[in-house]
Amino acid sequence: MKLEKLVYYCQGWHLARHGVPLFREDIQAWRRGPVVPALYRQHRQQNNVSAWPDGDLTQLDSSQRDTVDWVTAEYGKFSAIELSHMTHSELPWRAARGALPDSASSAAPLSIDIMRTYYSRQLTDPETAVALATANAALEGVEFDDDWQDRLRDVATGLVSADDLVAEEIARITGG
Repeated sequence: MKLEKLVYYCQGWHLARHGVPLFREDIQAWRRGPVVPALYRQHRQQNNVSAWPDGDLTQLDSSQRDTVDWVTAEYGKFSAIELSHMTHSELPWRAARGALPDSASSAAPLSIDIMRTYYSRQLTDPETAVALATANAALEGVEFDDDWQDRLRDVATGLVSADDLVAEEIARITGG
């Protein structure tokens, strides 16, 4: 299951960064998240996939390899279950499934256009990211002061992880 979710994220981020699909096979909105049926047929019944004899890294250009490397580094730390839960909260999977409950079977394909748009919207410069976060918080009735916006810039530029910022805020609130 983890392999399937990583492949989905590779497709989404490659679409966002380069505008074209990484591969041409459909991704379907299965019950446990996005799945490439052709890939699934090759690895089903395997609990661990440690080798892939059908692959050929030399067929990837540098942008494709960069996408795969980045997704593996960013998403590879999550378990299959965590990745599945993440995909369930994202528009491409939800849109393909429509009104189906999570427990229902589906072979509906995910839209390449929705994937491209969804992931492209997540690529932004730090100032725009802070402005959007501040605006979204204001809609919820929360005002971010200048210090908090500076901390958000630290996250947007990679100086601080989001997890570390949340931990700092919890410690500040609880006095810990």
